[in-house]
Amino acid sequence: MATGLQLNIFHRLKLIKISVAIGLLLSMLCSYNLWGGQRWFPVCPVFKGFSISPPYDYILLGLEIILIFFLITVSKPRLVIFLILVLNLIYVLLDQNRLQPWFFIYNSFLMVLLFYNWRIDNINNYNSFFIILQLCFAAVYVYSGLQKFNPGFINDTYPWFIKPLANFVSERQMNTLYKTGYVIPLIEIFIGFGLLIKSLRFITIPLVILLHVIILILMGPFGNNYNPVVWPWNLMMIVLAVLLFSGKTNERFFSISHLFKQPVFYLVMTLFWILPAFNLVGKWETYLSFSLYSGNNNNAKILLCDDAYERLPFYIRHYVHDQGGQYLLYPKEWCLSELKTPLYPEKRIFENVYNYVQVISHSTEQDVKLVYIEKLKLFDSRP
Repeated sequence: MATGLQLNIFHRLKLIKISVAIGLLLSMLCSYNLWGGQRWFPVCPVFKGFSISPPYDYILLGLEIILIFFLITVSKPRLVIFLILVLNLIYVLLDQNRLQPWFFIYNSFLMVLLFYNWRIDNINNYNSFFIILQLCFAAVYVYSGLQKFNPGFINDTYPWFIKPLANFVSERQMNTLYKTGYVIPLIEIFIGFGLLIKSLRFITIPLVILLHVIILILMGPFGNNYNPVVWPWNLMMIVLAVLLFSGKTNERFFSISHLFKQPVFYLVMTLFWILPAFNLVGKWETYLSFSLYSGNNNNAKILLCDDAYERLPFYIRHYVHDQGGQYLLYPKEWCLSELKTPLYPEKRIFENVYNYVQVISHSTEQDVKLVYIEKLKLFDSRP
């Protein structure tokens, strides 16, 4: 008896296109301050001086919404996908903080679909692109799990993540739940590889759904109420898991050799499977390596003297903490509060914020100092 989603691959690809479009739109709207309008948090362009001042940046946001609408509705979307990818590249060039994990994943899916000709009469063609999307999706869980093998996840991030459960269980039960953090990385890695093994999907697909439902509950308004931009992303990961892996996902007359004829296959293998491994030793971008709530990202704090603090605009003083007579500004906290999305955790971004604080407080390096904290590498022996 047939089980799972009963839908052919050609129609699955159409639904994946729609799901990615809706997910991209919802996440951008949840973090609208990141994409347009007046703000205090500094932009970090790739090229110095490359910028679009508000309110003119709303033109880009309006164009994005229009293109996403066409992406949802048209049956031959290659031109629309190309225009969206160009626009999103411009967005990232204007501000690197926009290169969030969800933004990278959605645009990678669109990049794969750009090479697809959307014809139903070529099994080798559409099945190849479907497998490439499966590889993209599975890699997210493999590296998300690997990134969590660090003491920061076990000791800090995971206890904070499950903290809402303390309202429903005893202290002793919570202490037991804290220990489950040791198996979370293994579960994610198992999901990633298990999705690629057809005989294991009856386990891994329910695990994906359960994982993201738990995340939505604990991260939602009745839990930690944290980072609403990832709420639609978690919903779409459930939808994409079902579309990519549930039910029959192979065609009878498909030849695997055709997969290796697609240039985008090698690009995906590089971006999703090879380069993220270099981040484990500090040689690649953290957010492009799916370090999702791993408790192990680069961090920094800015120290201000009394005079520098007094010269800050009142709005920014709201994010400064007085700790034992020392003024501390945490760029990550400021970014998340104002832009509704985490800061892109690379040293150059922290330095950009630091330089901006120096300028707006009319201070020197003696008045304002940056303390940069590099993430732990795999098998790092630091305490």
